[in-house]
Amino acid sequence: MPNVPLDEERENRITDEIVVDCYDESEIAMGWYCYLQDRLEFPFEAEWFAAGKPRSQLVRAIGMADEEECQTHMCVEIEYCEGEIEDAISAPLEEIYPSGKSAQREEAIEDWRYWLEQGNSLVDPDEYDEEY
Repeated sequence: MPNVPLDEERENRITDEIVVDCYDESEIAMGWYCYLQDRLEFPFEAEWFAAGKPRSQLVRAIGMADEEECQTHMCVEIEYCEGEIEDAISAPLEEIYPSGKSAQREEAIEDWRYWLEQGNSLVDPDEYDEEY
């Protein structure tokens, strides 16, 4: 059972704007993908708190990961530097904390985190083995 209290405004937005008329996981994933693509206002600077890393990294979010990758989890493409190595990879959206202020971006990311914290996912955990 989730420990996050229900947020009626968020629940209504998710139900009425994001997953409206969705009948399966694939449609729910595309609902989230379109919602986030429209509201995240790429590119933006952020801190990336990667699972298993002792500290955050400064990154630049440059766009949503491709639609196929986002069928199982919402991810963004990020550019980052580690020492002299520069790279671009996909990172789970809930690990990204934007530096700049954008009410629309913050609301969209918090909507995604809230939905996950309520115990939701895009796939049945028994059918998907890869960890994020």
